[in-house]
Amino acid sequence: MANVVLEFKASAGDSEPPSRPVLIVGQQSNLQQVNWSQVKGKLQPLVSKEVWQAALKALNPNPTDSCPLYLNHATVAALPSRVSRHNSPSSAHFLSRLVRSCLPAGNTRCIVMVCERSDVFASSCAISRAFPIFSRRSSSSRRAEKKHVTVEFLIVGQESSALGVAELECLSNAADGVRLAARIVDTPCNEMNTDHFLDEIKAVGTELGITPVIIRGEELKQRGFGGIYGVGKAAEHPPALAVLSHTPNGATQTIAWVGKGIVYDTGGLSIKGK
Repeated sequence: MANVVLEFKASAGDSEPPSRPVLIVGQQSNLQQVNWSQVKGKLQPLVSKEVWQAALKALNPNPTDSCPLYLNHATVAALPSRVSRHNSPSSAHFLSRLVRSCLPAGNTRCIVMVCERSDVFASSCAISRAFPIFSRRSSSSRRAEKKHVTVEFLIVGQESSALGVAELECLSNAADGVRLAARIVDTPCNEMNTDHFLDEIKAVGTELGITPVIIRGEELKQRGFGGIYGVGKAAEHPPALAVLSHTPNGATQTIAWVGKGIVYDTGGLSIKGK
């Protein structure tokens, strides 16, 4: 998935499944609200209205389910409808798995996400997580070839208007952030040490026009960050605290996001001899 270009559009346009494989996904109750005219351009002439309706009836998500519409070129998949204390109404944690397992192969593909407007952001982030950008696989030309996945949202419910340009830009930025965070997490700790983590922070700062404030080594102890200093003081790559600050014009409140990047931790590792 490292060579996938992910793009969010108000409309992905029409195309036959062999030319552009498609996955249509959503909760079963939402899928049943989709009018045939909204999806036929991505399925016809190989998938008829009758086949589409039969597939919807055949879905029995427990917790998820999928049904092929035409060979391995078109699939409809259903998310769980029930909500428990372990998941959210969007069922986003299931969505990433469904996309990984059900999205047809191909260099140019389409995902049609059917959901209510309140679930758009969570769903877009979940879809983004299905396309990690870290990889140590072969760098052959076959794997280096860029693949495109276009995501279109079909909004159902009371607020069913199409997504606007600003909303799509927000989803795209969030997707970039999700995939960046996933790459940092997925990179093994022998590569993603504190030096490289700071390089990632500086790169983000450069892109945003922000110079990070970096407190590191003995300075952590001197400035009262004893916890960070004590945990990492014996490491080959010293611990650090990095601060990225943005002060927009006219701001009336201060918001702080605090995160912890653990590049190596033996807290759960048991090394015991017999």
